[in-house]
Amino acid sequence: MASVTDYRQCSRPGCSTPAVATLRYNYRASRATVTVLGPGGDPHSWDLCSRHVSRLTVPEGWDLVREDHAAAGLTDPFGDDVTDSSDFTDEEMQVLAEAMEAVGEASAETDPGVIDPPVPAGTIIRREDLPRPSGHHPSRGNLPRRTPARHLHAVRDAD
Repeated sequence: MASVTDYRQCSRPGCSTPAVATLRYNYRASRATVTVLGPGGDPHSWDLCSRHVSRLTVPEGWDLVREDHAAAGLTDPFGDDVTDSSDFTDEEMQVLAEAMEAVGEASAETDPGVIDPPVPAGTIIRREDLPRPSGHHPSRGNLPRRTPARHLHAVRDAD
């Protein structure tokens, strides 16, 4: 006899953790919405566990909408994501980088077995500050041409 679970599993392959939220995509609006665990009848939705919800990313240019779980009386499966760099200013990120450098220096002084010198804190570059790819890169010479190379050539007679 097959066992019946009283919870829904995470939809990610290989994950048997109980689901806590439902992910739905709206391709027309370029929006991904994460809501409280909804009814299971929608074939275009994914049930996700708290681990996969916290690691969720969306394609560039898309919006990620997360429903307020406190209003629904649930604990927030998203937690406080301290890795989201959009919450920090450049100055705060620079201070954090310098603090991490200072920790590396302190551990090198206390542990004589450390060989590598600490890496100095550099300038923080955000993804939106990087130039967009143009598609005209020299490495594209290896890609197939729009028209195939001809294997037959016309030869003129020498009169």
